[in-house]
Amino acid sequence: MKGISRLRFYYGIARGALSRAARGGFTRTEKLVEHAYSDNYANETNEDFMLKVAPHFAWGKPALYPVVEHKKFLLRLFADKLISFGTETVLELGSGRGFNLLALALLCPRLNALCGIELSAEGVAVARKNTAHPPLHLLQHLTGMSESLIQKRLKEVRFEFTQGSITALPFADRSFDAVFSNSVIEQIPRDYPQVFAEARRVSRVVGIFSDPFSEAQGWNIFYRFYLKNIDYFCATYRVAEDAGWRVFQFEIPPLQKAVFNTGMLTVVHAPAKKILNR
Repeated sequence: MKGISRLRFYYGIARGALSRAARGGFTRTEKLVEHAYSDNYANETNEDFMLKVAPHFAWGKPALYPVVEHKKFLLRLFADKLISFGTETVLELGSGRGFNLLALALLCPRLNALCGIELSAEGVAVARKNTAHPPLHLLQHLTGMSESLIQKRLKEVRFEFTQGSITALPFADRSFDAVFSNSVIEQIPRDYPQVFAEARRVSRVVGIFSDPFSEAQGWNIFYRFYLKNIDYFCATYRVAEDAGWRVFQFEIPPLQKAVFNTGMLTVVHAPAKKILNR
């Protein structure tokens, strides 16, 4: 976005904020989110989803990026963190089509059991289909691995996908080494404290969350207006501490969507030195 196009973008956000204030806007609920994503899973192919192009800011400059490139960048960040904590079992909150778990199984050699929880039945069905018949060309692009190596590695790991709400996880305490989410808590503008509490309950070591935390928006009031207009989560990352987590790291990646920023929060159960040296 350059010049007048950026001004128009900000004008649209400001107008939306005023309109919302005048009419009261809408409330984002799990039922609304489930319906919207069910439609996406039913009507979009893997390629439709991954090859969509959207405006981004890349290292401070406006750029157009397809979903697959942004996802490739973020998955490398997630993989580096999971590897550094010696993760063997992982739960993804809002696992969608299963792409994140498929790619992380390839990028993280120690992972052997990967589980995803998804709100919609359609999403679970698509994820199970993708793990049974992996989209090899997309996984090659995401990981840089050969088709034969992808096929070999995916036979060595176990995938499980469950339908349910991330506010009430159907898993026993300390079931997974790690819990992570990528732009999922953004859909929970009010019940997010329960999400962080549940994530801590079912994990043993680490949580990694990439979402539009308020600190990631900086002084850009238009980002905050946009998040408010669509009734998205935009709380401080410190809310994780209220759930008993210890903050290990918070960072703002240099590749961002144009409409708002996300921050990547890494939280742990115990002092990081103890975990990293285990």
